[in-house]
Parts: sequence; C-alpha cells; structure tokens
Amino acid sequence: MDFKEIEDYIAFTDLSRRCYPGMKLHSQEDQERYTEHRRKMAQKDDIHTIGLYEKEQLVGGYIAYDHVMNVYGQQVQAAGIGTVAVDLPYKKQGHAKRIIQHFLAKARDKGQTVAHLYPFQPSFYKQMGFGLGPRLSTYHFHPSQLPSYDEGEKVEVLSADDQEEVKACYDTWAGENHGATAIPPYGFAFLEKEELHTFGVREEGKLTGYVTLEFKEGDHFLQNDVHVKNFFHTSTKAYRTLIHYLHNQKDQVRSIYFPTFDQEFAYSLNDPVHVDEQLIFSIYHKVSEEGRGLMYRILDIPAFLEKTGEVRFGTDTVKIGWKVKDSLLNETYDSVWQFTDGKPQATDEEAEMIIEVDIASFSSLMMGCVSLSSLLRSGAAVSDGRAVDLFQRPDQPKCWTFF
Repeated sequence: MDFKEIEDYIAFTDLSRRCYPGMKLHSQEDQERYTEHRRKMAQKDDIHTIGLYEKEQLVGGYIAYDHVMNVYGQQVQAAGIGTVAVDLPYKKQGHAKRIIQHFLAKARDKGQTVAHLYPFQPSFYKQMGFGLGPRLSTYHFHPSQLPSYDEGEKVEVLSADDQEEVKACYDTWAGENHGATAIPPYGFAFLEKEELHTFGVREEGKLTGYVTLEFKEGDHFLQNDVHVKNFFHTSTKAYRTLIHYLHNQKDQVRSIYFPTFDQEFAYSLNDPVHVDEQLIFSIYHKVSEEGRGLMYRILDIPAFLEKTGEVRFGTDTVKIGWKVKDSLLNETYDSVWQFTDGKPQATDEEAEMIIEVDIASFSSLMMGCVSLSSLLRSGAAVSDGRAVDLFQRPDQPKCWTFF
C-alpha cells in the first residue's frame, strides 16, 4: 500500500460517489462537474488530494488542508482533513486508520500544531485521538422575536466586487476569536452564488459586518424561510444593525434559521421559544437545537504550550504533571507544567499533582471545549491531587470554516 498525490480525479470522483451517496453524484453531468471542481481545487497551494493505492488501484483517499488558526490570540499552523474515503470492497481492513496515521505524520512533518476535522462518525475519530469540539446551536424563530434597534446605519447589498472588503472584515473577526481559521480568497465564492444574498454594514466607509442569507420557499410562493449562512460583525453597532435588518423581514419571512456558537443568544430574543413550540423536559421550552461537529487533535504539545504561555487558564499556582496517552501513535507525553496565576510553562521541577488523560480529551480541554472538572468527574481524566482552579471556564472556539 502506498500514498501519493492523486492525479486521476475521475477515479477520485468514482470513489467519492460510492463512499458518500449523500453527494448525489448520480448523473454523468454531476460527476464531471465534481471531477473538475476537485481538479481545480487541487491547484491551490493549501489543498492536497491524497490517494491510498494498492499497486495502481485507488482504494482510498483524503483531502488535507493547510490552515492558520487563531489559538487564544496566537496564529498557529493547523491541519484539516476531509473527504476521508475507503472504497467499499476494501472496508474493514484498517485502511481508514492508515489514512489518519499518514495524515497526522505529514502534518507533523510540516510543523502543524493542531489538527481538526468534521467527523462522519465522532466515535471513530475519538478512537483516532480527536476530541469533541464546540457546541453549535441553531435557533429557529419568527423575525419579530429579534429585537429592533435604531443604530442609524443601513445595510447594503454586497457582491463579488466587494470580495476584498468582505475578506478584510472576516479577517478582523477571525483575529479576535479563538478557534477561527483564516479563509483564502476562494473561500468567498459565496458572493458569486445566485441563490445566496449578502448584505453588509459600513461605519465611516469601512465594512464592519455582513450577513449571508438563503431564501427557501415554504408551502407556497408567498411563504419564505431564511437560512443564515454567514453572520460576522466587528462592532456592537454592526451587530445591532444586522439584527435589526433581520427583524425587519417580519412582514415577508415566515421564520429564520440562525446558527451560533453564542450560548447566551437566547437572551437576545424577545421570545426565545423555538417555532415548533415543544417542551423538552417538564416545563422547559425548546429554544434551539444543538450539536457538535468539529473535532480537535493537538499534534505537538510542546509547541502548543509555547504558543499559549501567556494565556490564563485559571487563577491557580500549581505544578501539574501531565501524562497524555496516545494509543493510535503509541506515544505518551509526560511533562510537568508550572502554572503561575493560571499561566503555564514547562518546568523540570517535581509535580504537585498528576493528571492522566488521553490525547482526545486533552485536546478538547486545551482548546476550551470542556472543563477539567467535567473530565475528572466523568473519569475521562484521573488526578491524584487537590482540586485546582484551572480549565474551569472554557473559552469555546468559534470556527465557521467547513472543509
């Protein structure tokens, strides 16, 4: 078995349509369109389409992405992986595991510190050492449930001609939000799509926020639902202007689907109740649906520590000895960190307490997706020492990059 860059994209399309029926690559036209898309994207410097071959037969493959990720305000080299596929006759032969091991090895060779992915099955990738990521909530409400503001700013239609400004606005947002990844220019192709509508707000001539909407017809042509695809803002005024714009759709739009990582968004709504008006337990009203998609794996723990040395993960001063087990790569990270008022750095001194944890849970902990107390309570982490005020108020990452 050998790995190499894919050159035959017709074979990759054939592999993809069998492994991912949801892609709906049924017609010859659909397959040709997908083949050309993959060939075009493979020309990008940050995208790598890799095949697993048995002699000349393509038996599996994946796409690797080079990302730059905001990790607590620091720019970190990261690796993404998607479209992991093993052809049907070759399943259950350990090839998926080989693919992940190959991807991780190549990412380390590039000096990438963190890997992330969207799982087809979270339990499988947890076995591969990836920890659960942030919680995403999707609200579904009538526009009138949003507050109305009078900020004095108006929204304007944005098009492909505004790509540089839209990217600059996103870059500003990404620079201020832990977990965000840089998006290259081709990632703003949504501005060219006929079915998507993007509106922006300017302050003193500068774009400070934008929203992208997709209208979907309801039971008849006068009935429409709006699905929010992008919602970025770099100021309070921009946020309120965009929210007010959505509120004003109340006479024409039946409902809005609004995804967010903001766990306090319900407090922004005049009435937070979901449109289906269901009770979920006793007299608790359903306000949103939630899920977890993105998963993380720290590839280089010393490099991660170096990047986060100025981050306060709490208030405690204590020496913690970490024993992080990685069963996939057959490794154990064994080191002592001196936390001083919550800030970590490596030390050669003896630990005051030991924490044992696997790489998946450690990655979720370090990325701000789960608290230390939760991991200890569940048994996902084991400690022989006292309770510490560290990793108790996670700073959940926010990532809107899909790959």
